[in-house]
Amino acid sequence: MKPALEIAMPAHDEMKAATLPSGDRRLSKISMIALLVALAAVLPFTLSDYYLYLATQVAIYAIATLGLDIVFGRTGQLSLSHASFFGLGAYAAAMMANWSWPIWQQVPVIVLIAIIAGAVVAVPTLRLSGLRLSLVTLLFGELFIWAINHSDQTTGGSQGMAVSPLEISSFSTVVPLHAYVLAVAVATLATLLTIQISRSQIGRRMLAVRDSELAATSIGIRIIRTKITAFIMSAVFAGIAGCLYAYISGFVSPTTFNLFGSVNFLVAVILGGAGRTVGAWLGAAYIVLVPEVFTALGYTNLFPLLGGFVLIAITLLLPGGLTEGFSRLFGVLQLKRRNHG
Repeated sequence: MKPALEIAMPAHDEMKAATLPSGDRRLSKISMIALLVALAAVLPFTLSDYYLYLATQVAIYAIATLGLDIVFGRTGQLSLSHASFFGLGAYAAAMMANWSWPIWQQVPVIVLIAIIAGAVVAVPTLRLSGLRLSLVTLLFGELFIWAINHSDQTTGGSQGMAVSPLEISSFSTVVPLHAYVLAVAVATLATLLTIQISRSQIGRRMLAVRDSELAATSIGIRIIRTKITAFIMSAVFAGIAGCLYAYISGFVSPTTFNLFGSVNFLVAVILGGAGRTVGAWLGAAYIVLVPEVFTALGYTNLFPLLGGFVLIAITLLLPGGLTEGFSRLFGVLQLKRRNHG
């Protein structure tokens, strides 16, 4: 019987086999990326400020989801502390913004904080896996929330804190279009970096560790180093996303970065397709937009229940997540076009 982690996240070879022949898979992936790029370019001209803000949130959450996908989707480490990395970046940016630090000083500090936090979480969990790993990472997440709630003078405690906007010349994160362009630009860089990581030697090592630590050890892969690297990369992505979230939202509070937040990121990875770059965008769109749809329809309280059913259905019907579903759809459309050509 397969562990739950493997059921939610198919092995690398299974993921390849689940969709289309290699040529069609490549075309469908290019089609999805082209569609996302076209959509991102068109949105500012078609959406109101509020919906543009939601699109901005999708880009921010996509960055953080890409980070969790590195440690969970590609390395197989089930982390429930991801929202705390997101929160660290947000609170660090909020405090430095309120102290009037320039952005070029803030970013290196946030990256350094994320690196340290990722290593602090990784080291005690190196010998753990599955449920024990998730429980220990959950503990770190809860410690973060406790620290925020008991640091009223610095963080505002449970009441949260306002964040001064990022302003450079005529640019301001208060302007919805400016915030959108910034978030999409950073998310695009994060996506390209993720693709590069997946194609690199460290990316292949992560996949090997995820599929079988024993087999990875037998071919000379350093398991501990690979896991620490994955946690650090994951934390950095989440920290940068948190920084953007603080500036664009204009307010941070611990309720955003609790266990529910970490579970949301996990849902985004699984729904979008673990180990699939485009899946981070699809998963982020789900966790940001679908609750808004339920709220608009007046069914806010039903979302957790129906959302759970959707997650179960997609996990069972599409082991590769929404990315697999869209790959199949594009593949069918391409075949029909060829047949009618």
